[in-house]
Amino acid sequence: MDQVKISVGIWGLITYFSKPSLDEMKRVLEGETECLSAKILDISSLTSSTQARRGKKRKQEDCPWMTEGQSLVVKSRCLLGLVGGWRSLPLGAKTRWEVYKLVYALKDHDTKGNRVLKEALSDARGLCRGYHIPVKQLVGRVASSTFDYLKVLLEGGGAGRIAIYGMEGIGKTFLMKHLHNYALKRFDYVFWVSFPDMFTIKHLQDAVAAAVNCDLTGADHLFVRARKLSDTLANLGRFAFLLDGVPKANFSLEQVGIPVPANGSECKLVLSTRSSLEYKLFDCFQTVEVKRLPEEDAYKLFMREANIREGSSCSFDGIPRSLADRCSGVPRRIVNIATRMCGIDDPHEWKSALFE
Repeated sequence: MDQVKISVGIWGLITYFSKPSLDEMKRVLEGETECLSAKILDISSLTSSTQARRGKKRKQEDCPWMTEGQSLVVKSRCLLGLVGGWRSLPLGAKTRWEVYKLVYALKDHDTKGNRVLKEALSDARGLCRGYHIPVKQLVGRVASSTFDYLKVLLEGGGAGRIAIYGMEGIGKTFLMKHLHNYALKRFDYVFWVSFPDMFTIKHLQDAVAAAVNCDLTGADHLFVRARKLSDTLANLGRFAFLLDGVPKANFSLEQVGIPVPANGSECKLVLSTRSSLEYKLFDCFQTVEVKRLPEEDAYKLFMREANIREGSSCSFDGIPRSLADRCSGVPRRIVNIATRMCGIDDPHEWKSALFE
């Protein structure tokens, strides 16, 4: 505070002894007043439209910057109204000093308003509803029927929490991507968060904050961060939140700041996990197991990924079907081998692959 007063004093003395004209002083004060007034109007308009969209009214006292700014504008306009009395020497000297201090305060407050304006613009633009995730088409009866069941759960009012589980490589993320794209047409917001490789609650909170556009700057305590995330989500409409790759760890979603929808809620929480679902995190979840592919579905997937037309498969002497069978109905294994063999026409290489 002392440094500010010193700066005002030095700047005031310099400008005072430079003897600016009365008209010049008036012009500077009017310019700073109008700049700050315009910024206040912009921020007020943005925040009003944002709150209206969210169904809430914003009180003036909710933004101290605007309250202080309006006070400065009123003070400045009152001072400008005294311009006729500036021409007398005693009043002019005192008024000049008041003008110097007020111009400095207006400039300083206008600069502080840049951050408030940035936040208001961010809020006014709102969150992205979610982007379409590129994903290949479903193959086979089992994948299609599982996806159809997930769509029913997502649309229905019964299950607010859905857990997709199964062994590694079984296709949980693949189904989640399809479900994400399906949810884009039915929810106000759709969020996708993949669990960090090095899992901690703070790392997960950072990932969630990035998805829901929540600023956690300055919030160090996990509880404070969780409250900010929870409040952000609570202000949204119908949303679907998809968590991919949930590990079996000792934490709860409430600790992170993710509200867990109850049965009958219009919001949905969907997660995928390799866990056996015996962990307490998954209580009250509607569970969907992703099972191994039957032989025919596995073969169709292999043929698609290897880019082999059905009519030309006879030239490989049944090796593609044998390779698909040896993958035990696990889609990731099928895709890995099929893509490795894609474009290979030499029967000897196919036989070598079969005996590896």
